[in-house]
Amino acid sequence: MNREPITAFLQEHWYIASVIIGAVILIGAVRNWNWLCDPTGIRGAYRYSRGYRRVVFFLLGLLLIVVSIWGLVLKLK
Repeated sequence: MNREPITAFLQEHWYIASVIIGAVILIGAVRNWNWLCDPTGIRGAYRYSRGYRRVVFFLLGLLLIVVSIWGLVLKLK
């Protein structure tokens, strides 16, 4: 499979991929998905609670969405 067209598309339109990833992370934090918010099996899992991880992932998803919308607006100018 030739990955060059996919890579070229994502380099040109990176904001599409980042808004999708940001939306998945944001929805995962709100819906409390285990694969995103469950700290079991991770080294140092006792440091942060599940609620803290949900807040961090929510903010990360929000940041990715804002940055990708900002990139789209700058590209359209």
